[in-house]
Amino acid sequence: MKKISIGTAVALAAMTAAVTVSLTYLYAMDRFNTKVADVNERQAMYAKLNEIDQKVRRDSVGELDETALKDAICAGYVAGLGDANAKYLSAEKYRVFLQGDAQKNVGVGIRTIQDEDGNMEIVEVLPQSAAEEAGLKKGDVILAIDGKEVIRITYGEALSYLDGAAGTQVTFRVLRTETTETEEDGKTISEEVSKTMDFSITRSEYESNSVVGKMINGNVGCLTIRSFTNDTADEMEDALSELQKEEMCGLVIDLRGNTEGTVEQMVEACRSLLPAGNVARYVDSNGDTISEASSGGGKLNVPMAVLIDDTTYGASEVLAAAIRDGKAGVLVGTETAGGASRQDTIQLSDGSALILTVGYYVDAQGKSLYGSGVSPDREVELSVLQKQVLMRELLDVREDPQMQTAVTALIENGAAVQEVPGSSSDVSSAS
Repeated sequence: MKKISIGTAVALAAMTAAVTVSLTYLYAMDRFNTKVADVNERQAMYAKLNEIDQKVRRDSVGELDETALKDAICAGYVAGLGDANAKYLSAEKYRVFLQGDAQKNVGVGIRTIQDEDGNMEIVEVLPQSAAEEAGLKKGDVILAIDGKEVIRITYGEALSYLDGAAGTQVTFRVLRTETTETEEDGKTISEEVSKTMDFSITRSEYESNSVVGKMINGNVGCLTIRSFTNDTADEMEDALSELQKEEMCGLVIDLRGNTEGTVEQMVEACRSLLPAGNVARYVDSNGDTISEASSGGGKLNVPMAVLIDDTTYGASEVLAAAIRDGKAGVLVGTETAGGASRQDTIQLSDGSALILTVGYYVDAQGKSLYGSGVSPDREVELSVLQKQVLMRELLDVREDPQMQTAVTALIENGAAVQEVPGSSSDVSSAS
């Protein structure tokens, strides 16, 4: 081994120190320049806002509502983030949000979808709800809420008007289409007649099931999980218990249309479905991967398949990825929405609040579920007509290619299905 002289070692050390100092200086300058640019950008934003404020206060007609103005500025800032999940809540809206979070079933009591025109079509009026008492019906289309057109305030914003504090009122302008029959020359002529109607509804408590269980194809259990709420865990336990009493040979979990709820609520509800290990991980703003939840392993002893599509969003995507990565079941359908991000609700000093995206969920391989979604093991598309019928919960399971492909997957994994898809005995017991 060749020896290095003391002079050479000193020179190398000095050179290393110089390089280190240079790199540190360059890094520090880069950070400084970035911060200066950031400060300059913020100063420019404040200057522009101040200019607008001066012009408005000098030249505008009428009195300004300072609280409304402040809330609008804050809401506009959050909207400018380009994050569909981020939201500013005024102090009043945050109080309603807290009440709604504590009492999930307080509001109008309807489930809706966005129709082809961007309005709200009612697909279910929940029993003993304010909506039922007011006379709303399945198939009614909500055109405006509190005088605001749904297509102008957007469907997502319109949803926030449905739930709220008990005793508060909301008004709907509704388009109702009904079939009338007349006799002409001994023949019955049917005609569809549309009319607009106005409803004033006082929000109240209502009952809503987030889980629906039924038997299909004779002896296959099917659980449709519409959303994740604080009640979903109990509903899941009851529904699974009933299906097990009927001796299901396999289980289909339908996550299509599931867009609501937190990962915490999902894990609590689905412990019997989840594989062992870390089932929910997210990457925070610092780039660190955080393990949010783990499971001790599923308790079901039957094959499982999971239905997903582009309306499977958020916590339901995390569930689908965990089942796939843990080889606990087969995913059937199409790629999910890619909306699995983590939000925190931050209360501000004046009682208002900020809902902010603070991370995105990843699968077991570290791939982001936010933006790219979860891909199925077996890709099966529905036709445009089938999708429309499914959204309205009118698609017969026998005519649902995704559902029947899931049943076929159960058979291939050992389920003794009584009514095999495509066979002459394929008559569903589900209504």
